[in-house]
Amino acid sequence: MNKLFDLLEMDLSDRVIGELLRYIRSFSPLRTSAIPVEGQMGCCRFCASAQKDEEERPLGPITIHWVQVGRERIAVNATV
Repeated sequence: MNKLFDLLEMDLSDRVIGELLRYIRSFSPLRTSAIPVEGQMGCCRFCASAQKDEEERPLGPITIHWVQVGRERIAVNATV
C-alpha cells in the first residue's frame, strides 16, 4: 500500500489517495470477477482485479494495475 501512496503522491493528496483506495476496495465488479476491470472516481480512472482463492472465488487482496489522473496514466501494480 505504501507503493501506491509513493507513486500517486505527486498528483493527489493523501486524503484523495485514501478515498480512491477505499473506493477501489469497495468497487462491486471486483467482488465478482478476477478479470481486470476499469472504473472511475471523479477525475481518477483505474484498472484493478481481485485475487481468487483455490475455489475460484474472489477474495480479499486487490491488485491495482494502473491509475490515471487527468491524462497521465501511472503504472502501479500494487496489491492492497
